[in-house]
Amino acid sequence: MGLANRMVGTVERGDLVMDERMRLLRGLEPKHAGQASYTAILEAAAGLFRQFPADAITLRDILALSGVGNQTLYNYFPAGRDDVAIALFDRLRRADELAFRGHVQTLAWDSLADAEGITMALSAALARATVGNLKENLQLHATVNAYLKAHRLGSLATHAEGLEEALRQEILLRYGSRFSEQALGPVVHLSLHVVRGVADMALAHPACPLGDLESMARKLLRPILQSGLRREVPVSGSHPLAADAPDPVAITGAPVGPSRREAILARIFKRQRPR
Repeated sequence: MGLANRMVGTVERGDLVMDERMRLLRGLEPKHAGQASYTAILEAAAGLFRQFPADAITLRDILALSGVGNQTLYNYFPAGRDDVAIALFDRLRRADELAFRGHVQTLAWDSLADAEGITMALSAALARATVGNLKENLQLHATVNAYLKAHRLGSLATHAEGLEEALRQEILLRYGSRFSEQALGPVVHLSLHVVRGVADMALAHPACPLGDLESMARKLLRPILQSGLRREVPVSGSHPLAADAPDPVAITGAPVGPSRREAILARIFKRQRPR
């Protein structure tokens, strides 16, 4: 069974397969010798994906435009066109991480001493790095995601470990002890889930202005980030623990004697037994 067929056969594992495949392809990426050929392949593929439907692009087109030999391409992308599409997807994800790190470095953090200011700054940087990043590569994002979906190569929201770690670092650095350690993981995951969802909305509805969606992402992110603060910012809703509730009672209503109560419970248990 060929590599591409094995990938399709195991794609039922969803995001895990996609993540594993990306890590494998990253391991095949040349560090020194061969870097020019590798880059030429991805640049050629990106140029074609920006102009044509992905399924109209053949591996021969990518090879012809890149000027790279057939064997060289398979050295870096063993499953051919599928691996090229996955590598482009990974490249776009890494661009989000780099954009986020770049945005936070430009902020005047010294003037943001209060939690509310920090929250607004972080939410703006994350929204701009994801939704705002679509502005430069909207067609490439749309074509790559459409290809992955059509070929069942993984979820569109998968593989964000670089951006996840960057957001985690910034939360710890900017909020410090004001942020609950217990809430850190859920807040990071939910924040990325929200911005990915808004980005997917932009791809699904291209007529919707990206500026409006970026603003929407900022507003959605703020309460998520605030929810991780140690009660410094009010969080809407109340969710008491089950331990705070009164102990349950077997029977409520009119009081019954011990023997009557035991008879009632015995009848209930008898009904529950399998026949």
